[in-house]
Amino acid sequence: MFEVRFQSIATKFAAVWPGLLVMVGLAGCATPPAPAPSTMDLSAPTWTIREGQAVWKPRPDRAGIAGDLMVALCQDGRSLVQFSKTPVPIALAELGSNNWRVTFAAERRTKQGAGAPPDDVLWLQFPDGLLGRHSTTNWYFAKTKDDAWHFENLVTEEALDGYLTTVRLPRLHLVREGETLNRITRFYGVSAAELRAVNPGATVNWIRPGNIIALPQIPAPAAAERAP
Repeated sequence: MFEVRFQSIATKFAAVWPGLLVMVGLAGCATPPAPAPSTMDLSAPTWTIREGQAVWKPRPDRAGIAGDLMVALCQDGRSLVQFSKTPVPIALAELGSNNWRVTFAAERRTKQGAGAPPDDVLWLQFPDGLLGRHSTTNWYFAKTKDDAWHFENLVTEEALDGYLTTVRLPRLHLVREGETLNRITRFYGVSAAELRAVNPGATVNWIRPGNIIALPQIPAPAAAERAP
């Protein structure tokens, strides 16, 4: 459904795609670079996966680039963000427990380090923006119409606009100290009504540290949809 809503934005920026190929040296018959392999195993059951589309505008004076966006969030705080425009991978950003790495595949460039991620790298800052837990005022995240969102660096005006839909969820969540119903639903990309529906008998005090709550499960694709 988000593909339909996003169509007008993607069409608007379709004309800039040839320019991107020239910019990264991939025009003509050049072979696009292979994406850098991720260091994270997303098959573990603790990961939440969201997929969608977005338009990335690196600078105010540059045209936007429309592409596919994938965000993976783990219950232990790790995250992975991937932005690509088939067949060209654009950015892959990983946040570990005490380290970070971002790869710009088209430029064949990787940056990595320990501790907190750089404040000026959009792909590393986006998970915090999505979850509403930014500690810096340089970044701004806001919901727009039709469940879309806008993420922007208020200093450089670099921006990302798009949609995401949750495609995979863990089965259970352990409520931690300081968590609220709003924080949990925002992390998993589900509504409060969906969460209550799979936790029958939930009371006003059901979100309390130590409680284990069920998460709504995403229906598996129909056989016809899985077929090539």
